[in-house]
Amino acid sequence: MMRFTNEQLEFRIGNVAFGGQPGRRRAVMIGSLFYPGHSIVEDRATGRCATGKTEDLLNRMQKASEETRTPAAVMVYAETERAMHSHVANVADLTSLPIFIDSPSAKVRMSGCMEARSLGLLDRVVYNSLNAGVTQEELEGISASGVSAAVLLAFNPQGIDVKGKIYLLENGGGILPEGLIDMARGAGITKPLLDVAVMAAEQNAGAALRALTISKAKWGFPCGCALHNAVESFGPLAELKGDDRKIYRYVDVASAVMPMMAGADFVMFGPIEYARRVMHAAAFADELLAQAVADI
Repeated sequence: MMRFTNEQLEFRIGNVAFGGQPGRRRAVMIGSLFYPGHSIVEDRATGRCATGKTEDLLNRMQKASEETRTPAAVMVYAETERAMHSHVANVADLTSLPIFIDSPSAKVRMSGCMEARSLGLLDRVVYNSLNAGVTQEELEGISASGVSAAVLLAFNPQGIDVKGKIYLLENGGGILPEGLIDMARGAGITKPLLDVAVMAAEQNAGAALRALTISKAKWGFPCGCALHNAVESFGPLAELKGDDRKIYRYVDVASAVMPMMAGADFVMFGPIEYARRVMHAAAFADELLAQAVADI
């Protein structure tokens, strides 16, 4: 087990704390809503969802969080500004959990932040994410919105190893004019959450686990990842047929716990429907970590 000698920063986003020494805090589990293919979304352009489904899923996640004492947050995904506004307003009414604003479009992400600002929600909103494709327009939009928390995605297309991830955050990795951390700071981000970028299993996904430990040791910022991305593309699992497909669920849960062993402060575990099984595994891991570091 590990104890980092540098200060481990803790950021409070809404009513949830992110960051700290492994074993001295619980990792935050982040579940996704309205993700591509999510059956509860009836109209992706407007954000219309099946009546009662969003509330039911959020209630189930909240219950699992209380049952296991595992802190939680929700990832809100949208592809249009109209849908993002609808989702943010709806989710904010149904839960007090932190809201990660997620979209493949920077314009949609920024509009989500502006909507959160108009609703008085900026204290519990996280911009997801600033990455190697960041533009000056995006940085200016973030600054104008007043959002203070953002995920910094350490995906370096020129180097998918550990060094590539660290260099992107530290000095731009030959892609950005300066490190992603400094660029975020310049846009008013005072609560950076470092995502060590797991894409596919064949894209050196394991490097993220070492990058987690190095990032916490180097900067002390809250760190995490979405290791389940690698599970989705892992060859042996993709080949399973029929009843054997349920094995995928077991491996997916394991992928939520593995980053915790490397020091992760938060884990993006995928669809919110998996919250209860993931949180029970996370609670078990957190308990063992607490025991392991009790005398160090």
